[in-house]
Amino acid sequence: MSRTPTLPPTDSGMWRRLLAKTHPDAGGNHELFIWATATREHVCGRQAFPRTEIPRRESSTSATERVPFDYYSDFEVLTDRAVTMASAVAEPYGYLLRHLADCYPASSEAGTLYDQQRRGASYKQLAAIGHAVGMNKAERIQWYWIAESIPLSQRHAGHILSNLKRREAA
Repeated sequence: MSRTPTLPPTDSGMWRRLLAKTHPDAGGNHELFIWATATREHVCGRQAFPRTEIPRRESSTSATERVPFDYYSDFEVLTDRAVTMASAVAEPYGYLLRHLADCYPASSEAGTLYDQQRRGASYKQLAAIGHAVGMNKAERIQWYWIAESIPLSQRHAGHILSNLKRREAA
């Protein structure tokens, strides 16, 4: 009797690699990517759109000063999209997106980190990233467009900034 090896359904590294291979920006098929994402959500018991109360907080940064972002977006899928897109975009954009390879989702108990992954990156953060790597105005505008097309969350931008600062200090 032959036994088929099985992987734990929550092995996020394997899911991340599968989604990266099927993502349209990496040469994959859109329908296959959607199917793989839905399969992961079914197997891992995740809901595509968790139905939780949206916290109403006053923010110093208005929605128009942020990347357009859906509160219910799947942070892990967006991170996968950004890391996959890194190989398809010019430098220094690919360099910046590769910094997200170790950016993992925070649970709702994480407070601030969880809130940051539920809203778009501010253009001020994106400009700081651009300045940190020496982008001119035209390159920063391209960077904003890339951030909007993913879309990047405030947590993504913070993660990239902290990695850049850490490397600068080393």
